[in-house]
Amino acid sequence: MAYEVIKRVGGRAYRYRVESYRDPETRRVRGKWTYLGRVEGEGTLSPERIARPSSRSRLLNALEELLESRDLSALTTGIIANKAGLAYGTFYRYYKDVHHIVREAMLRHSATTDRLLDEIFADVSTTIIERNKIANWVGEMISEAQAHPGLIRAWHVASNQDAALVAERQVRFDASVASFRQYIEKLNAAGLTTVKSPAFNAYALVALCTAIVRECAVEKAFVPAKMSGLIEVIVDLLGLPADDYAHVSQAVAS
Repeated sequence: MAYEVIKRVGGRAYRYRVESYRDPETRRVRGKWTYLGRVEGEGTLSPERIARPSSRSRLLNALEELLESRDLSALTTGIIANKAGLAYGTFYRYYKDVHHIVREAMLRHSATTDRLLDEIFADVSTTIIERNKIANWVGEMISEAQAHPGLIRAWHVASNQDAALVAERQVRFDASVASFRQYIEKLNAAGLTTVKSPAFNAYALVALCTAIVRECAVEKAFVPAKMSGLIEVIVDLLGLPADDYAHVSQAVAS
């Protein structure tokens, strides 16, 4: 008996003739494949597959979703793996424990604000542009904190319990201070500011931002009326002249 089949390889379709026969020695039915050519025309390409998130991403997503309704103390590695639709052992391919995955989730979460900071520190322009850059960054920082309050609460809780998280938090804090210090020094060099102690002002600025993010997580909201005042304090620490930032408060409120 003979019949034709179409196989798809690398997104292309190919036609084969298959002849069935019984092997005289083994008495098993076998197939002889004969290549007939490629199938042309529409519909011959395999539909593109939608890429599934990696197991690592699924675990991180599951953690963030769980933290919006549960405290960190109520979570286990098994609960997180189950939420991600993965086997219990899969968790340990990527993370040592719950505190480890919290650290990784927080690093992923902070990528957006880190990118914006990189853009701010890249160069220095006019006073107006620098003020607007800072205002946009503060607005993004608040929005991100409000979008992931459970994760941020877990970060602060775990940071008080796990040595690795304590170290990671300190490294990030020190790096932010160093970046802001260099930025203030650039502003001074450009003649836009005359800050006498860039290191001190940078430390105060990072401490303030850390407290604001924690407030967003604990209270699950940040009063928009505070926004313009917050930005004024930050630009003052940077040494830039103040401006009216009420429009930023309205943007965050919406």
